[in-house]
Amino acid sequence: VLDTPIRQLTALFPDLATVIVAILRGGETIVPTPDDQLLAGDEIYFVADRDHVTRAMAAFGHEEPEAHRVIIVGGGNIGLYLAQEIEAEDEDVTVKLIEKDEERARVAAAALAHTVVVHGDALDNEILEELNLPHTDMLFTVTDNDEVNVLAALLAKRLGCARTVALVNTVHYQPLVTSLGVDVAVSPRAITVSTILQHLRRGRIRAVHSLREGVGEIIEAEAMDTSRIVGKPLSGVKLDKGIMVGAIVRQDTVIVPRGDTVVRAGDRVILYALPDVVRKVEKLFSVSLEFF
Repeated sequence: VLDTPIRQLTALFPDLATVIVAILRGGETIVPTPDDQLLAGDEIYFVADRDHVTRAMAAFGHEEPEAHRVIIVGGGNIGLYLAQEIEAEDEDVTVKLIEKDEERARVAAAALAHTVVVHGDALDNEILEELNLPHTDMLFTVTDNDEVNVLAALLAKRLGCARTVALVNTVHYQPLVTSLGVDVAVSPRAITVSTILQHLRRGRIRAVHSLREGVGEIIEAEAMDTSRIVGKPLSGVKLDKGIMVGAIVRQDTVIVPRGDTVVRAGDRVILYALPDVVRKVEKLFSVSLEFF
């Protein structure tokens, strides 16, 4: 898909329900046009039918196998909950949990049925060597210390762990973490902000996801009869620069938006919006105070 205009990608994958809504390149956020191309190193934000996500990821070069050997660093509330969820949902996944505090490690061991709980420091080389990281599919670092999370993930990656996910609370760390070699940085702040924004956005907002700070928002809204976007082809709807329609959900069907696509009342519309045009989304959907 590299160095290929996005319009040609549509022809290459005609049955793939996926729309690229934003590209992060060198710190700049790009709302792509059909003539834009993807370059190596770009971060891609796309909207896809749930059933097509695996194929879409493969098209972008990500064909990682399903994780069967998992290590969790941190036996606090998040780590314990994560281990319990894996035990409940994935019988084929083996889990090890590392906790530095002895009492907390005992609590975790008592609460978990199949997870191996290790009392130790995830930054200790001896502990890391015992974990058999070259044969570990995924490592999650979820302590309450950002530095520990990042360092433990980097050390695990260096010792051969296939993929690492670090919990990072400090906003300014996030762009740096992935550039250092950590595969994924998860921000509790972004998740919290997304939940709050869902209630702040007035009207029939189904969901809001705040992307990395400054990148924008993914908004899922229900189109109403009064919405300006309803009843006309999308090609005839003037979208403010920085807004892109990623998908339309009609009952149980995901529709990839085209120029001749007509939004109906009751449709759920998934949009991407840059931060400075989020408020203009309301004008796109309604001419009354009922929405937002």
